[in-house]
Amino acid sequence: MMFKFNKRAIASVLTLAMAVVTLAGCSGGASKTPSGTSENSKKPEVVYRINSTQAVDLFEQLEKKFAENVTEMSGGRIGFEFVPTGSIGSSTEALTSVQMGTLDFVNGGSDELGSLVPNSDWAQLPFFINSHEQADKEYMNGFIGKFADEQYAEKGLVSVVRVDNSFRTLGIKDKAVNSSNDLKGLRIRVPNQPLALRMYELMGALPVAIPAPEVLMALQQGTVDGADNAVLLFDKFKLMDSFKSVVLLNYGFGTVNIFASKEIWDTMSAEDQKIMKEAGLKAREWYTAELLKQEKELIERLKAEGKNVIVPDDKWKAEMYKNADVIWQEALKSGKYDETFIKELYALYQKNIGAK
Repeated sequence: MMFKFNKRAIASVLTLAMAVVTLAGCSGGASKTPSGTSENSKKPEVVYRINSTQAVDLFEQLEKKFAENVTEMSGGRIGFEFVPTGSIGSSTEALTSVQMGTLDFVNGGSDELGSLVPNSDWAQLPFFINSHEQADKEYMNGFIGKFADEQYAEKGLVSVVRVDNSFRTLGIKDKAVNSSNDLKGLRIRVPNQPLALRMYELMGALPVAIPAPEVLMALQQGTVDGADNAVLLFDKFKLMDSFKSVVLLNYGFGTVNIFASKEIWDTMSAEDQKIMKEAGLKAREWYTAELLKQEKELIERLKAEGKNVIVPDDKWKAEMYKNADVIWQEALKSGKYDETFIKELYALYQKNIGAK
């Protein structure tokens, strides 16, 4: 217990050094009191520190909704301090802090785990989710989420709630893209995820791993011809004006998790753990509705602005499935994934692409 105390004490000093501010509500206004409290209300019995790995409005609103729900459902007994996004460091550093127990909660993507959770890159495999409805059934509430929760918890991360972060799309700067041939030789920004990079390599493009905040400059300077991300994140990172075409490739699917430190989670009572889970589900309900609404509105806006919004035709999809098969066979032969799980995930992929 002394070791834990020392880590928490060190974390408190670091927090002061980084000028942690406390926020309340979803409006982004600053407050001197933890979430769910006011100057005249009773102080919470416990205050947890929470951070987001990315400065994206929807992600930060998710964590605030979650915190508000917890405070309300606990009768004000539990509060939160919001550590400003980026103040801890990179996404990896924030997630590592939660693993170590020096940060209580973090809002981060499944594709950000990298080496922190070995062999969790199965989440980058192509086409195992084909719709938001399937994601809800098989990922959020089904066998995929159950396996992921167990895998993450083994490495010190408890997924309190998992939400839909939608599908990967492609934005192209100077040309219309109507077939896989149009991608050949194009320099495409792709997140530093080996399987995503492999997918574009197989499609004949020249994938380049660039952090999301640097993509706008790369497009402006001509370092890349296009970029890969979720369509809403294109908008959040101010990339849309750079694109002539947006292709709804939808080959990859992502999630965002509110992770709790397992070290901290295990000190909570069963009642508080239940409150956390229920508060997370309530926040997810709000988030999912908002995600789908914003996606629909954004795609309609792109069309109204005269952008080429392209859905691959059957021929193009067949070519992508052929490339995806290469990736899947490499994954199945690697031997690094849980055998039962990867076979079940592969069966879902085959169902999605209509394999006989």
